[in-house]
Amino acid sequence: MARPPKKRYVKHRLSYKEFGPLDIEVDIEDESKVVSLTADQLEAMRLADLEGMSHNDAAEFMKVSRQTFGRIIEQARQSVTLALINGKVLKVECDSNIEFIDREVKCIECGCEWMLAGDKSEKKVVCTSCGSGEVIKRARCGKHCECPLRINKD
Repeated sequence: MARPPKKRYVKHRLSYKEFGPLDIEVDIEDESKVVSLTADQLEAMRLADLEGMSHNDAAEFMKVSRQTFGRIIEQARQSVTLALINGKVLKVECDSNIEFIDREVKCIECGCEWMLAGDKSEKKVVCTSCGSGEVIKRARCGKHCECPLRINKD
């Protein structure tokens, strides 16, 4: 019996879930035209390639072993390369082994600050104090991350 997979901790929430060639129409229902990439694979690439972390530091950040991190990033790079070379759609998915890291948020209206649980849901976030939907992240995922600070997409 195989050992159950360990949780992989991810900081960056997914803004976009599909990437593909612009010059052709691709039927994403056709599985031969789609390459899957998991959220932990994307996080591994973000940490190593975009943030410039060493494999040891990135593995510690994701709370996996260095060897597991190496496997994750190798699979991620292979999937991205396969999609780019063969003109396939890259679809980012989230599985049950992914645990999103809690993040600090702040209400623009009243200034209340709290930790937002790291769940995967995309429900609207409201201030715990005043009920406003004007909530922002206190910091981005990393120094090269350009995701919006505003949490609710209105």
